[in-house]
Amino acid sequence: MWAKVTSIGLKGMAGYRVNVEVSSHAGNDSIKIVGLPDAAVKESKERIIAALRSLGYTPHGQKITINLSPADQKKMGSMFDLPMAIGVLGCLHELEAVIPADTAFVGALSLDGAVQPVEGLLPAVLAAKTLGVRSLYIPFDAQLPQLDFTEMDIIYVESLQDVIGHLSGRSHVSGSRAFFEKKTEERETSADTIDFQQIIGHSTSKGGA
Repeated sequence: MWAKVTSIGLKGMAGYRVNVEVSSHAGNDSIKIVGLPDAAVKESKERIIAALRSLGYTPHGQKITINLSPADQKKMGSMFDLPMAIGVLGCLHELEAVIPADTAFVGALSLDGAVQPVEGLLPAVLAAKTLGVRSLYIPFDAQLPQLDFTEMDIIYVESLQDVIGHLSGRSHVSGSRAFFEKKTEERETSADTIDFQQIIGHSTSKGGA
């Protein structure tokens, strides 16, 4: 079984296309990542397994190999968690959706399947646009400016389940301006309601309370 999805790698501030190739065959339950991964990328297999299990997917009796191509570029960080998880699901036929080559994924995974922001997300988004990506799945990050491209759809996701549902046509994740504004408003509202009375001392900083 075999699957391939697209992601974005960074070399400094410059981005390049990464093909995440996944194959599996009968064997001991394991995931091996090749293609010059650093320590953070190698640790992705533990996050991927935990995230998949949280959604009820378990690759029993499968030896899975993930190749991050091009193999001569060092892959760093946790930004490949999401595309590798999607590739594994596709390889195991747990995700039957056809994913176009111009659809890309960037994001880290929590053990419960939540998709988390990563360092270098803005350069990755700009690189995706330059590389001709048409649909880009990324986590919402309040630190990012609002991005709106006519030639590329940015699809904000909060969990691996969001991505699976959207790709399968079972749910609609908002990648629109409205979603970004809603999440930003939620963050601002949360910040406005912090009760500083629980902090001992520092009365001047708390506004004389």
